[in-house]
Amino acid sequence: MIYIVTYDIRFDKTNDSRAQKRLREVSRVLQDFGLRRQRSVFECILEADRLELLKKRILRVIDRKRDSIRIYPLCEKCLKKTIVQGIGEIITIQEYEIV
Repeated sequence: MIYIVTYDIRFDKTNDSRAQKRLREVSRVLQDFGLRRQRSVFECILEADRLELLKKRILRVIDRKRDSIRIYPLCEKCLKKTIVQGIGEIITIQEYEIV
């Protein structure tokens, strides 16, 4: 299934080094699982086990009282209705047949 993952890391002040570290780490984790579409938006193709792994890795990084991670499932019907304006392409799930 395809998921849209968004994140928001809260900064208490301009040079909040702990928040900057969390921001970098969340980005690194998400790059292991999907494609960056905007600064804090990723598209990820994940089976159930990979989704669980992603959630565990994110929870190790974020401050649950300050930061926000949202994971939105995107069904195939909705994916077909996706509109892209400007640059970019729509992510697709490749079907493979073993012969």
